[in-house]
Amino acid sequence: MNRLNNQRGFMLINVVFLTLITSLAAMILMNAAPRIRNPQAVLRLTAMHLANEQFAVIESKAASGELNLACHIDPEELTTENFGAGKPITFTVTSTDNPKGNLHYVTVKVEWTVDDENFSLEVERTIRVV
Repeated sequence: MNRLNNQRGFMLINVVFLTLITSLAAMILMNAAPRIRNPQAVLRLTAMHLANEQFAVIESKAASGELNLACHIDPEELTTENFGAGKPITFTVTSTDNPKGNLHYVTVKVEWTVDDENFSLEVERTIRVV
C-alpha cells in the first residue's frame, strides 16, 4: 500500500484540465486564422451587417407610414480597427429611393477604404410603405 502512495504521475483531473485548455486554445486559433488570412472578407461581412441594419431602420419607418432614408447608425459603429495595422477603417452608408406607388426600391451602399483602395457593397430591397 505504501508503494502506491509514493508513485508520481498525472491524476485524471490534470488530464481533463489539460485537454480543456488545449481545446480552447485550438478553437481560438482556428477562429482567428481566416481573419488573419483574408481581412477583406471580414470587412465585407461587416459592410453587409451595416447594410442590413440600415434596412431594418428603413423598414421600421416604412411600417409606421413614413420612409426616412437618413443614416441612423451611430458614427462610432462605422469605424473598425485595421487588424493591428493601426489605421482605423471608416464605413460610409448611403441610401437611395426609387418610389413606384407604395413600393419603394431602396438601395443601400456601404463604402470603405483600405490602404488607399476603395471598396463598396450595394444591396437593394423592395420596401412597401403602408
